[in-house]
Amino acid sequence: MSSHTSRGASELSAAERAFYSRQLILPEMGYEAQLALKGARVVVLGAGGLGAPALLYLAGAGVGQIVVVDDDFVDASNLHRQVIHTHARVGNSKAESAAESLRSLNPFIEVLPVRERLTEENVDDLLSGADVVLDGSDNFESRYVVSAAAARAGIPHVWAAILGFDAQLSVFWAEHGPVYEDLYPHAPAAGSVPSCSTAGVVGAMAGVVGTAMAMEAVKLLTGVGEPLMGEVGLYSALNGRWEYIPLVASVQAQPKKNADLPAKTSQNPKNHVTIRNISRDFANPSTDSKPRSMSAQDLKKVSLGENIALLDVREQVEFNAFAIEGAINLPLTELLEAARNGSLKALIERKIPANAQKIVIYCTGYTRTVEAAREIAPLEKRSVYMLEGGISAWLTV
Repeated sequence: MSSHTSRGASELSAAERAFYSRQLILPEMGYEAQLALKGARVVVLGAGGLGAPALLYLAGAGVGQIVVVDDDFVDASNLHRQVIHTHARVGNSKAESAAESLRSLNPFIEVLPVRERLTEENVDDLLSGADVVLDGSDNFESRYVVSAAAARAGIPHVWAAILGFDAQLSVFWAEHGPVYEDLYPHAPAAGSVPSCSTAGVVGAMAGVVGTAMAMEAVKLLTGVGEPLMGEVGLYSALNGRWEYIPLVASVQAQPKKNADLPAKTSQNPKNHVTIRNISRDFANPSTDSKPRSMSAQDLKKVSLGENIALLDVREQVEFNAFAIEGAINLPLTELLEAARNGSLKALIERKIPANAQKIVIYCTGYTRTVEAAREIAPLEKRSVYMLEGGISAWLTV
């Protein structure tokens, strides 16, 4: 979405790359999706049962700016489901308590606690500049106010509600699909619908649904996957099943033709990992065919002028998502096929520069690296190394 780039999220630090390493290596995510999260502003209404898990996972995912809106205080009777708070903080502001937990979890994000009650007077200011709003409120008045404000702001509205063992979840977006009023055109009579305090709720239920809300927000912000629009997910904790019912937008809120949904992240993002330019000599090239191991720490100390060929044996879609800068992609499947038909030596000659003095093979972890090294090492006079822990270790050093 346009506001991502306006916040200047153009790079990830080495520490951020380590923190988000398990997301970065997902082919569907990669570097550009992580930057989109870093440049995003998300407003979460309520730091209670739904907001607590949603906030934790938004922070863990790397949403760059999170606004927590809640005017209530931490209560001991709510801690079984409001897991972002602690018993020591009973009586403290929920917004401030949530912010403290999020900052402790992820030091690379900005958290803005707002100790105010959502009203028609302040809602537009609270949603100003937001890319997505998550509605974890527990009253119908707030839900209608948020829905109208999200429509005015033109942003997606992730909504859920829980009670007892049952839950509902959907994504609303005016002029792109249905809105909350299409599901509930009118608020029920006061007192006709029980609340969690009067009807009860299982804490883990809130965790399931709040986490699902965070996942919808991640999809909306990155363009990965399909958000739950035009349907309402119904979850029953007693049987563990999700069911889905269609929801159609009203005539007044029909989606625009060719509406601009968030762009999918590039299938060919640039590599953004650079080998540090620190000289160090490794052992002389081996004269046998046994591959050696190399740690991620040692690889990062290799001089750029040492003519080392980095061979990434992951599949191309994984390589496109994220790779060590300068790496050459030779998927293990292609490598093994060449070994079977006797053309592996010729393939290596085409892929790896002749002036490379050492070959360092890596994958996500270590398994594919070992397989590849067993095939390549007997064909090479050059030293063949296996990167211990693969790109996962590289990102976390």
